[in-house]
Amino acid sequence: MKFKELVEKARTCRVFCQEEIPVKDLDELIDMARITPSARNAQILRYVVAQDKNFRSKLEEAFVLGGALPPEQKPQRGKDSPAAVIVFLAPEEITQFGIMDIGIAAQTIQLGATEKGYASCIIGAFKKELVADILQKEGVSFFDEESGAKLLPYLLMIVGKPNQERELTTVPESGKTTYYHDERGCHMVPKRALKDILLLHK
Repeated sequence: MKFKELVEKARTCRVFCQEEIPVKDLDELIDMARITPSARNAQILRYVVAQDKNFRSKLEEAFVLGGALPPEQKPQRGKDSPAAVIVFLAPEEITQFGIMDIGIAAQTIQLGATEKGYASCIIGAFKKELVADILQKEGVSFFDEESGAKLLPYLLMIVGKPNQERELTTVPESGKTTYYHDERGCHMVPKRALKDILLLHK
């Protein structure tokens, strides 16, 4: 698969088959993130992978998927749930460079998951205090001994075998970029044309 094809295929997915993912595959995804570029090579990120059904179900209570979709098209918890939830933790006093690291790591995991035949959804809007409480009860330490920093959950990512079609489409004349389901039930993602986002190439 060529790289552009991989990027095109790496669409957000919110509806998953109820099929487990081998532990080895999830560990490989985290390992890919581990070796990606890091600002100042500080390597500030830490991860928690929730694959146990009870554990990940608790974490699912911390977010709602498909905010732009009508109620009947939203994924159903339990029926459409992912096989794993990945929690990205970073220092409480995070800098703009640290935020860049989170984005790089998330994109790397998303592309890696796609290459393996899985799909994912990157989630920034979630109940951080609830996630922190769940992790603490699971024995996760929020103190990074190496740096002395307090860690907090900054991003979630769900991964699983996709159970919905997702396609790119062009942004309509209205300029509306909101995703939607078409008459086939396919998840459509409008993207701006290159000419509309490339301001200068001199």
